[in-house]
Amino acid sequence: MALRTFSKEIFYLWCLLGTVFSIPSSTSFPQKSDDRPFTTTRKSKVLFDMPALPKIKSPMTVENLEQLRSTTATSTTITLPKSTTTQRAISEEQPLYRLNSSNGRACILLQVDSVVDITFRTTLGEEETVSVYIPSDATVTGNCDDENLVTMSLKWKAFILSWSFAKTPGRERWYVDKIELTFNSSDRYFQLIDQPNKTMRLSTDKKHSAMLFPTPVGKSYACSQETVIPLTDGKMTARLLLRAMKLQPFKFKTNDFATEYNCDTLNARASRDETAPVAVGSTLAAAVLLTITGYAGYRYFIVKKVKYDTME
Repeated sequence: MALRTFSKEIFYLWCLLGTVFSIPSSTSFPQKSDDRPFTTTRKSKVLFDMPALPKIKSPMTVENLEQLRSTTATSTTITLPKSTTTQRAISEEQPLYRLNSSNGRACILLQVDSVVDITFRTTLGEEETVSVYIPSDATVTGNCDDENLVTMSLKWKAFILSWSFAKTPGRERWYVDKIELTFNSSDRYFQLIDQPNKTMRLSTDKKHSAMLFPTPVGKSYACSQETVIPLTDGKMTARLLLRAMKLQPFKFKTNDFATEYNCDTLNARASRDETAPVAVGSTLAAAVLLTITGYAGYRYFIVKKVKYDTME
């Protein structure tokens, strides 16, 4: 009986000791890495945002596997923002203005980049110059009914630029007979102008300017250089600047420019035309001077001596 009681006490003691040693200590619980103080052994936190894979209901086949690879590769592609640069498209072609005749074909073609510099006097007594660009969408009107005289007008806002073309008496050449700029002085370009609310007309001066751009009929006038055409009404002045110009009136066959007659050829010919009169005039003057000098010498040495001998 005593042995059984001792054995039971040993059993209870054994169970008690087993329970005590089986309780985990506070140091055995895992701690979050963020709660521990900073040490050199602390691992950095790395987060991965894994893309969700598409659900494929059908059994895994070769096609489904390729689709899965393609989708995964596409979803994990990182697209970096690209820098945007606004670039202005530069066209080498100049604005083209076309006037059609009654049959629908081109009658006048004008291709040019042009601007008008207008100088006016303000109410303060000062001169001011404004630059007015002729837009490419200007309205083109005119008249091509006459075989020897045609006109074309470019209209935009408060401005009208009119061109008059004519032929020489022999109809071998065409030329610009007149250029006229019409505008209203109340336009926003002419603030403080001393002549407000008036219709101004500035044109080429026929008295001081020859025929403009004389060109053989059937050819187009072309000039890559900048051409300056002065305009005036007697008080106000302006300059019409024409850049990279092609011009041809009196067209009746095609809608394109004909063979070019370059302004370099025209300038060279004008230079020759100016040189010839100078050379002829200089030669004639020299001949007259020599004739007068010879005659004076003849009178002095020959005629005078004959009269003196006769008197003796």
